[in-house]
Amino acid sequence: MRKKVQHLISVSVLAVFLFIAFGSMDDDKSEKSNEPTVSEKIQDNEGSAQTEKVNTEKQAIIEKLKARAQRDWPNDYMTQEFWVNEQIEAYEYMLTIEDNSIKKQAQHDWPLDFITQKFWYNEQIEAKERMK
Repeated sequence: MRKKVQHLISVSVLAVFLFIAFGSMDDDKSEKSNEPTVSEKIQDNEGSAQTEKVNTEKQAIIEKLKARAQRDWPNDYMTQEFWVNEQIEAYEYMLTIEDNSIKKQAQHDWPLDFITQKFWYNEQIEAKERMK
């Protein structure tokens, strides 16, 4: 009986040891799979540079919009704020659209009026669909 107990304890200890050993191997695999590859790191860096460029451009545009709002509505801060926020929202919308001839025309015709760009672009796309 004593040998059976010793054997059972030995098997249990071995099973626990194997469980721990194989469990830690899975952790190593999952940690390695979460690490970005070199190409992913390069893409992240390029994406960061692109994001920084867009943020810099956006800040410059916001400053221009604020200056125009102050010029157009010198003592009406609520209108300035509303107009600038609407322009920023339309600007961000226009960023989501792939470059095409209609978008380029809107940007050319209304370079700092993103609300009009968005409206005109959407109207042109809808008319294009109706003409099919």
